[in-house]
Amino acid sequence: MKKPRIKFYTERTSFWVEGAVIFMALAIIFRIIGCWGLWTDTYFALTQIALPIASGLLFILLLALLGKHALWTTFLPVLMGVAFFILKAFTFDSTVQTVLCVLLYVLVAVLYVGTVFTLIRTKWLLVPLFALPFLYHVLVEDMQKLQDTANPVTFAAGMQEMSVLCIMLSLLFTALGMKKLVKEPKAELPKIKDPKVIPPEAGDTASAQGAAEAAAAEAAVQDTSASVEAAVEAATAEEAGPAKESILLPDEQEDLTE
Repeated sequence: MKKPRIKFYTERTSFWVEGAVIFMALAIIFRIIGCWGLWTDTYFALTQIALPIASGLLFILLLALLGKHALWTTFLPVLMGVAFFILKAFTFDSTVQTVLCVLLYVLVAVLYVGTVFTLIRTKWLLVPLFALPFLYHVLVEDMQKLQDTANPVTFAAGMQEMSVLCIMLSLLFTALGMKKLVKEPKAELPKIKDPKVIPPEAGDTASAQGAAEAAAAEAAVQDTSASVEAAVEAATAEEAGPAKESILLPDEQEDLTE
């Protein structure tokens, strides 16, 4: 039995979708503030400023306008965001951290694309995928940086970290706001097979021909009998005609004369 088709969509007026749009807009604002004046480096400007801003703007536009009818289109800005995070990971000092982060970002791309294209039939894989890294950033990495008084966090670095956190929250809210539409497959009517024509057997054909010949012979006999009867009646009528005339004897003729 075929499984019913499903479709994930979002309502623009949903609390989760509105929150996702707000957090993505904040991520763009924090990115601009945190990277202000750093666009002199062309590579940094393209990969760490232009790419995340373009990704965020496109995500907001597609989620707000096409979330209900074509949520799958949001895979493009998400892949752009994944590319941004992967390029950012190569700037980390720790090789282990770089490898783990790259694997995480690739997993995000696979699960998100698989979900919006309904290759994965549940949204609940995305929720911990976005929630756990967010909690790790806030409770582990950011707390350590804030407690490191020897190397205090700069304003620019703080704004960039806030941008990353807002992107995670936006994706988390998007996953929570996804709704599932189940489409039952149409019932197929049973196909009607054409009736099979069974040719008559040799014996049946011979008996049918014999019956037809007997009927024809009987009809011929009946026609002949009717013709004979008609001829006999005609002959009888001719013989009876003269007998009907009155024949008078000589004595009777004399009496009539007198």
